[in-house]
Amino acid sequence: MTKSNFMSAGENEEKEFIIPTRYKIGIGSYLSWPTGAKELTEAFGDVPQIKELQISFWESYPKHLKGKWPVTFPVIEAIYAHPRNPILGGSDWEFCVYPVPKNKRAEIRESLARNGFKILAEWLLDHAKYSGRESHLRFTGIWNSELKELTFGSRDYVLPEVVGRRTKQK
Repeated sequence: MTKSNFMSAGENEEKEFIIPTRYKIGIGSYLSWPTGAKELTEAFGDVPQIKELQISFWESYPKHLKGKWPVTFPVIEAIYAHPRNPILGGSDWEFCVYPVPKNKRAEIRESLARNGFKILAEWLLDHAKYSGRESHLRFTGIWNSELKELTFGSRDYVLPEVVGRRTKQK
């Protein structure tokens, strides 16, 4: 047999796409990430921005010490940021995942899977038109420990679309 008859299984298949992780901060032992890159890729595989998305695993500020967590805290954010200065580079679309207390991780993960990812996907679909346009959009999932629910809210800074440049008339 020739060498060409011996192909590894991976050579014959296309490499599985996973949303790339841009940054991941170290967290305390009492914290846990509520979701990961593979879950996010599976949940958002159908959104138009899938190949533009990156993930940052980042701690929210102010930091909360063990046992000192507020009733509400951010869990995940979908962010679109197209700066005025494109030289800065990077992707315009990003998920920012925040650590949660380890003892609340299971219920937060379940809430994300049950309806949180669907709400985020709808937001991404509704805002896909902003690609390449100077704007700053944030859609944040907030966990409420008393109500045991995940709610979403947005903060948007959208500039009007510029169709063309005006030239000085003489």
